Amino acid sequence: SDGGSGGSSGGGSGQSGPESSGGRPDDPGGVTSVWNFANKHRAVVNALVRTQPALLDGSLRLLMEKPRLLDFDNKRSHIRAKLRRLAEDPHSGHIHGGSVRVNINRAQVLMDSFTQLQHLKPAEMRGRLTIQFRGEEGIDAGGLTREWYMLLAREMFNPNNGLFELSPSGDGSYQPYCNSSVNEDHLRYFKFIGRIIGKAVYDGHLVDAHFTRPFYKHMLGIPLNYEDIEAFDPDYHRNLAYMLEHPLVESGLDHLTMSETSMYFGQEGVVDLVP
Repeated sequence: SDGGSGGSSGGGSGQSGPESSGGRPDDPGGVTSVWNFANKHRAVVNALVRTQPALLDGSLRLLMEKPRLLDFDNKRSHIRAKLRRLAEDPHSGHIHGGSVRVNINRAQVLMDSFTQLQHLKPAEMRGRLTIQFRGEEGIDAGGLTREWYMLLAREMFNPNNGLFELSPSGDGSYQPYCNSSVNEDHLRYFKFIGRIIGKAVYDGHLVDAHFTRPFYKHMLGIPLNYEDIEAFDPDYHRNLAYMLEHPLVESGLDHLTMSETSMYFGQEGVVDLVP
């Protein structure tokens, strides 16, 4: 999941800013003080991590609990190092030397890939895929796999397939299509696409697609706020932001009340809405 997923979100420039708590009972070892120090000296800390990545598994592992303190390239290097260790771990279930052969018709890349790969076990997904395009000769030394990822991504995010759509915000990011249920297998396709993106990250291949920030937040279980509406309805978000940032009198809305008119057995009444 810019990402992503494929192309995923960047390394966050927001400031963490927790207040120092020294040796409070609820802050064992001065953890918050460490975060404050890293926040204040962020450039130096990231330069140190860049030269000694293993620090994130050792003395600076606390920084992983505040990922905004780390630059994107350091986070990317850290996850790639963990994936390499997973691939080299004999107990991880990785099929060393194993290969899954996939025969693909270029005219239906998405359907063929879905049919042949959806039931693979996790260990098989971590193994090597050998791509063969139907009716074509050639040995997959890496080039066919790269082409397959490119063609598959193009079809996964093709609006005509009814799975994803471009965000109305105009930033080129994608979000699930609200009417994807027109395809009765849409949930299985979404699961398959998630596995393919995970496979691309694991193998180090680029999937040229970015998701909207609200979609990433959904995947991470992060609560949404009104600013996330911008990805779905920029005009509605703009109007909400204006109302929050300007006195209602400027908009001629100061006469409005938070109430609703209702009819009860022919009698009209005004009901105040709960704020």
